[in-house]
Amino acid sequence: MKLKLFAFTIATIASACLAAGETKSLLPAFGPDGTEITTNCKDGNKTTGWVPKGWVDNSEWAPVSATYSKLSDPPKEGVTAIRIKVDKVSDGQLQFTSWVKPKFKKDMKYVVEGSIRGKDASINIVIRQPEAPYESFANQTIEGAAEWKPFTFEFSFTEDKEAFVMFFKPETGAVDLAGIVVREKK
Repeated sequence: MKLKLFAFTIATIASACLAAGETKSLLPAFGPDGTEITTNCKDGNKTTGWVPKGWVDNSEWAPVSATYSKLSDPPKEGVTAIRIKVDKVSDGQLQFTSWVKPKFKKDMKYVVEGSIRGKDASINIVIRQPEAPYESFANQTIEGAAEWKPFTFEFSFTEDKEAFVMFFKPETGAVDLAGIVVREKK
């Protein structure tokens, strides 16, 4: 009997720990597993570096040169952080995304959240149509600071939409991002 009670207690604790764990994102986990990339961009430009698994640079169409780096000083333990350093933008912008297209439901509230760092740095979060004419359904510019600070971008739609969640950087400079999550807001 004591063994059954012990097993039940362990199962209950394990279940509670899982429930209190990381927030489930509609996009690939912004986690510690990643890959080195090289993207050949317009006019001989390149984007190179490390990005989290399931995330990509989508700047091949633009004359952009940039470097992605995994950082060792995230805002808190267990969170993955990257630096995006844009060295050149002749036209267009750097575009960082995953190829996952969540199906956002009518009248449901959603949130993009994470942390940003970078004095005088900013990046645009864009919820965008996945095919031409690439309409922007919702967007917000988030501003960095000298130290890590959390950000949230809330949005909803009046009809069901399938869309990419993208980060645009149309100017040179560096910005740090960490712990990106896209989820339904309860």
